[in-house]
Amino acid sequence: MLHSPEIWAGEVHCQAHWGPEDIAAECWLEAANALQLPVAELTMDFEVHSSSEGHWLAQFRACPQSLAEAYLAQLNALDLQPDAITCASQMDELELAWELPPGVMAEAFRMPHMDELPGHYFNLFKEDKPC
Repeated sequence: MLHSPEIWAGEVHCQAHWGPEDIAAECWLEAANALQLPVAELTMDFEVHSSSEGHWLAQFRACPQSLAEAYLAQLNALDLQPDAITCASQMDELELAWELPPGVMAEAFRMPHMDELPGHYFNLFKEDKPC
């Protein structure tokens, strides 16, 4: 789960004649420009919503592909295989969706404290009750 400073978020106001491919291309170009990276070196995802004025708005998040690959390598070393990578700002929504106790996601994905043992980093058990 990437933290907010690691992910660049942006918006693209869509034109009426744009199709899905056009919207995706504009999001890729905006992200590449903002991060000053070639499109081929980015990881990006977007969603399209209707604005209150009735216009289409694409909201997207992007980061360097190397960052996402580093996180995947770390998770694979722990024998975890995620279906998706998201950002830390989505923790509360994920806890609600998965019916987890508040704070479980933050504990699972927090950065380790100095001199902390690796085993404590992923300690999600509170009072002998697994999440």
